Amino acid sequence: MACDCFHDVESQLRIPRRGSRSTLFGRRFSVAIDKVNPAMAKNVDLQIAIIAILVAFCVFQSASAQAPAEDRLGGRPLEYWLEQLDSDHFSRRQAATHQLTRYGQDAVLPLVEIAKSGKLESTHRAMNVLQQLAMGQSPDDDGGAWAALTQLVDQGSGSASIGARSALEEIRRDRQSQALTRLAAEGIQVDYRDFVIDSRSLHAKVLLIDKAWKGNPEVLRWLRWVKDVENAVIEGDAVRHEVILQVVRMPALRSIVMREATLRDDVFGPLSTLSRIDQLEFRYIPLTVDDAEKIAKLPLRVSLSLMGTGLPVEGAKMLRTAVPGIKLAYKQGGFLGVICNQFSARCQVDNVKPGSAAAMAGIEAGDVVIQIGEAKIASFDDLQIQVGSHYAGDEIEITYDRFGEIIKTKARLGRLDNE
Repeated sequence: MACDCFHDVESQLRIPRRGSRSTLFGRRFSVAIDKVNPAMAKNVDLQIAIIAILVAFCVFQSASAQAPAEDRLGGRPLEYWLEQLDSDHFSRRQAATHQLTRYGQDAVLPLVEIAKSGKLESTHRAMNVLQQLAMGQSPDDDGGAWAALTQLVDQGSGSASIGARSALEEIRRDRQSQALTRLAAEGIQVDYRDFVIDSRSLHAKVLLIDKAWKGNPEVLRWLRWVKDVENAVIEGDAVRHEVILQVVRMPALRSIVMREATLRDDVFGPLSTLSRIDQLEFRYIPLTVDDAEKIAKLPLRVSLSLMGTGLPVEGAKMLRTAVPGIKLAYKQGGFLGVICNQFSARCQVDNVKPGSAAAMAGIEAGDVVIQIGEAKIASFDDLQIQVGSHYAGDEIEITYDRFGEIIKTKARLGRLDNE
């Protein structure tokens, strides 16, 4: 690489070219001093020295520019930096911790061996590097450094196992924070809300993927890091295989509501991968007897609610036989809109949903429902059975007791569209 600085300085100093001799760094130079100003002659050696320094600087620049990138960055073989983790010099240990992250997954296996060596300092630093490498993996990558840390946890209770467990916990905390941020940015809601399942209202933390969501399913890979959410509600077009496949990866998931959709592909396969499903509800999703047979094979534990599914009666009967220990709510989809105390000896209304069929019929909190049509009502369960036998749009006659006054009214049932 040519260096132009030498020519520039030479022209400015106006150095003569013949005559006098001078020695610089053991070499002889001839300098012309014909008709040279005496003051300039005295500075010849200084001028030559300056030029020599500039030449040396230019040569150094050229060599540096041509050197490999890893040399300029202080690059060393992987083995060298692994050895430095146990160096007597703090600065070298620090440099090794930093440099090893540049080797990516190539450094994982050697770092695992160092972590298992039993040397406290090198084990700690190896864990630090493994943690950083794991954090750099994609959210659904179970291999590499993440797999190595998991294996170390499973291998005992030594310093390596304890360090790996601590690293994994910190990664999970950081990942959960990232996950909530990424999901919220894509319109996926994770927060506390009123959550209705099997016609009972709970206030709980819920994952909601509503019918308005049209985002990229790739973001759902972050759901595996949302660790403290037991309930999920999936609506509309989101009720499909690629979405459910990611939803079921939430580690604490126990209750699932799918509503207002048409099954277009296999949603039962992903559900079958769960170790248990405490509560499962299909709401206003058409189901067939074949679908019922797939539902019967799921790991259900507490309840199954089928509301407005149009499932033939033979499908419901088959489910009652196939899953005898499960509470099965088989409803045609009519919705009255009252909340009652399920532990009360009578069906007293605690709350009425605004705009619901019950509100339109004049029913108020404190009223006690005693009859639907000709059927006697003694509990909230009785009320649900009678209302559940009707479709949305059906008109029913309700008899209730308001502070000793017996009142009859008619209500046109609606749909449980939202909470």
